[in-house]
Amino acid sequence: MEEVKVNKQGEQAVASGHLWIFSNEVAGRPTTIPKGEPVRVLGQKGNLLGVGYINPQSLIMIRMVARHEVTIDGEFFVRRIADAMKAREGRFGGSFRAVYGESDFLPGLIVDVYEGHAVIQIQAYGMERQKDLIIAAVDQVLSPRVIVIRNDSPSRLEEGLPQYNETVKGHIEGEVLIQEGPLKFLVDVMAGHKTGFYLDQRDSRAAVEGYVQGRSVLDAFCYTGGFGLYALYYGAREVVFVDASERALELARENVRLNGLGAANFVRGDVFDFLKETGRPFDTIILDPPSFIKSKKKVKEGERGYIDLHRKALRRLTDEGFLFTFSCSHHMRRQRFKEIPRIASYGYADLYLLQEFCQPGDHPVLLNVPETEYLKGLLVRARKR
Repeated sequence: MEEVKVNKQGEQAVASGHLWIFSNEVAGRPTTIPKGEPVRVLGQKGNLLGVGYINPQSLIMIRMVARHEVTIDGEFFVRRIADAMKAREGRFGGSFRAVYGESDFLPGLIVDVYEGHAVIQIQAYGMERQKDLIIAAVDQVLSPRVIVIRNDSPSRLEEGLPQYNETVKGHIEGEVLIQEGPLKFLVDVMAGHKTGFYLDQRDSRAAVEGYVQGRSVLDAFCYTGGFGLYALYYGAREVVFVDASERALELARENVRLNGLGAANFVRGDVFDFLKETGRPFDTIILDPPSFIKSKKKVKEGERGYIDLHRKALRRLTDEGFLFTFSCSHHMRRQRFKEIPRIASYGYADLYLLQEFCQPGDHPVLLNVPETEYLKGLLVRARKR
């Protein structure tokens, strides 16, 4: 195994518990080491800091997988995935995130399970080189009927990796039927967004109970209808589902029918345009947009987008109405996100924060790696002035 020495800044990062070593924290330029090669990481005095994967062409040059000497082989992945499953202790039903990257000390690897279907997403060069070992370990630990590789994430391009999808075990036709709480959902694990479903919003979806009964509800950026279905189940008078994707709306319609729910209307279009053009009010509005902030360079631009979205949504909300709003961008800090609706309400309404949301326990936040926290949400009551 090649050895790479880091500078003082890199050594401090590792000591703090972070698993990323950036290119400016590596002493010298180890350009001769192949992409994805495991390396021993040494401190300034030659002391062993751990083992990681290197990609000399990436801004994140080394992703640590251990803070001690370790051999990267099939048993390594079996142990790590088994540890991840033990940490979850079967608390999330048949559909959950089994491996969450850095939080499970497998940076660049995601494994989601949908009722016996394992969906693997590899986002780093080091993990891509170990793909066969990962597949074998997932098969051994999880014993799924089907294993799908969803390697179409844009982050792979930053690592210099190709995008592709494939089924490596079993056969899949159409969508996978899952059960979440009282509801059933069809999940497109081959072509749906992320790995097919927003497992991280499980707790937030259930939280609409008590804020929708007998009310008109807007599910904006509805995707396949998760929030809206819960609203209908808990007694909403009507739910309007809005999304730009016709494919997502098709599945939302199927999910409504599958659960025997009614009073649903579907609108294909841009949410910003819908909020601007519709003249009707809603008693409860749910905003769950895609990430507006993909990098630090986009923070200000993204904040302007969030403010504009909230300004439009608040003007479609009835007096004493409820707003559920979410951000899935790591770069949007929690405290700053709480300021977004306040800024958007300037001169128009007083806002009362009733509840905050975060990602569930199968997406655990490793506090030593702040980037593992990305999802934040607010429940706000708006009193018009």
